[in-house]
Amino acid sequence: MDRAGLEARFEAAKRIAHKAALFLLSHEDLRSEISEKAENDYVTSADKECERLIIDEISSEFPDDGIHGEESGDSSHGMERKWIIDPIDGTVDFMASFPDYTISIAFQDEDGLALGVVMVPRQNEEFSALRGGGAFLNGKPIHTDEKTPLGETLAILVPPHRHHSLLHAYMERMERFYSFVSDMRSLGSAAISLCYVASGRCSVYYEIGLHIYDIAAGAVILTEAGGCLSLVEKEGDWIEVAASSRKAHGKLLETING
Repeated sequence: MDRAGLEARFEAAKRIAHKAALFLLSHEDLRSEISEKAENDYVTSADKECERLIIDEISSEFPDDGIHGEESGDSSHGMERKWIIDPIDGTVDFMASFPDYTISIAFQDEDGLALGVVMVPRQNEEFSALRGGGAFLNGKPIHTDEKTPLGETLAILVPPHRHHSLLHAYMERMERFYSFVSDMRSLGSAAISLCYVASGRCSVYYEIGLHIYDIAAGAVILTEAGGCLSLVEKEGDWIEVAASSRKAHGKLLETING
């Protein structure tokens, strides 16, 4: 897609993400309207209504683009140009009134993922990136932390809460992380985790059991901020994600692989 088309979609994504954030902040009472999609995998009425708002806005401006939403599914029918949407990444955080839930909006074209916007409503933080244009937090450039000694940094490590059969192997890897980082966190949103590495708040992020809508926007932001991202597709239609600063990536992969 030409640059003008991408830039138009980038501005639209940021505008729509802010509109969705205002919707969620004014409808947090919907967090109590919960149904279970699969084991330990929940959806609220807010997820569905927020996704509907985002899709309606996109479709009115770009009716020829495909859509892949977490709640509504992939209706792009193999189209290369499509939006990838997670209306609430961190639904359990939203349900519990934790502040780390996000809105994740990405767009891909013939050349792959092209832009990403991750909005953190409770913190009024907008992470964004357009392919080839750098990454930003509330309009200011961000970069991964390539200077701080790894022993002084944080790792974001998220146990496989939807894949309990994988927990033992994951915990063994978690123990090995203490050989090179100061401490660990688990935030509940893949999108915000990728953005925290992109902005230098953490040095590494590792999680298994994810899907493309969880990571698409954050992946663009991380790579545009200078970070490294390794994705491995696994049986069962899920993705293993290893993200870090350039400085930490070799150590991250070494730790995962034992």
